[in-house]
Parts: sequence; structure tokens; C-alpha cells
Amino acid sequence: MNKENFSDNELIKSVLDGEIDLFGELIDRYEKLVFSFLLTRLKNLQEVEDIAQETFVKAFRHLKSFDCDKKFTAWLLTIARNILIDHVRKSARSFASTDLVTEVLQKEEDKGQTNPQALALKKESFTKVVEMINELPEEVREPFVLRIVNEISYQEISEILDLPLQTVKNRIFKARTLLREKRDKYEEMS
Repeated sequence: MNKENFSDNELIKSVLDGEIDLFGELIDRYEKLVFSFLLTRLKNLQEVEDIAQETFVKAFRHLKSFDCDKKFTAWLLTIARNILIDHVRKSARSFASTDLVTEVLQKEEDKGQTNPQALALKKESFTKVVEMINELPEEVREPFVLRIVNEISYQEISEILDLPLQTVKNRIFKARTLLREKRDKYEEMS
């Protein structure tokens, strides 16, 4: 059986049984998820990369404590969230700004994937969306980003944030409503 076909629990069991290199498969599967989870919350790409790396290191060290009856993604994002909270407390930094947008889009431009005009339009649109999301109160922003950007299920978000399922749904609904209002206001001004 190919390791790509292993379930998360099978990979975890194999890692715990001594096949440490299989943890790399878990990293490959969830690196993008962890990165995007952190991306909307931090100013600088280097910080995102550092916290993502720290998340996987901590997950590896504490893999024995993982409850196989739970979803690995929820457990992993809980670790990322806790590291992020500690990081923000220590550094007293704010959440994502347009500087991050510039860095991400600059990397795309370097790859030659878009023309300058399309890149400028994409940057303007993305910047505005990020600004609108960042203006949301944190209590609604966090579940919204998990659901919409990271495509995490409501139940997993409930586990990650340690909130009742209905509270998660209500907060995501409120975030969507606030964003619609912001978008309508922005379009009126344009």
C-alpha cells in the first residue's frame, strides 16, 4: 500500500511505531492548511513560516497524546492556534496587514505567473478583502477564516475553538453579514 493512501491514523500509528520519516507525509498533507490558517493572522511571511514549522515540531513531539477518535486537522490547528496566541502575546503584534499581501503577490510575480496589470488588479482586490476581514471583530473573524479560507467543517471549528457548534455557526453568519455590509458600503463609495 502506498503511503499516500494511508489514513492519518495509519500514518500516526506508523510514526509512533518507529517509522519517523512517515511524519513527512502528514506535513505534506497539511502544510498548506496550517500556512493558510496563519496567513491571515500575521504581518510577516517569515513569522507565518516559523509558526507553521513550530506547529509541526510540536505536533511531532506530542503525537503520542493525539486521540485517534478526533480529527488530526482539528488537533493540528489547535496547536497552531495556541502557538499563534503565545506569539502574539509575546510580540504584541497585530494581525495581518497589506504588507503580507504585497509579499505573497510579489512571490507570484517573481514566478512569472501573472502579467503586471492582472497582478495590480488582483493585489487591489485581495488587499481590500483582507482589510475587510481584518476589520471584523476577532470573535467572528477566526471561525470565518477557518470555515471560508481553510474549508474546515463547523464541527472541527467547534473543537478547535472550544465553542459550542451553534455559537460557531452564529459567528460565521455574523461575519458574512458584516462583510456583505462592508462590501456594499465600499461599492457605493467606488
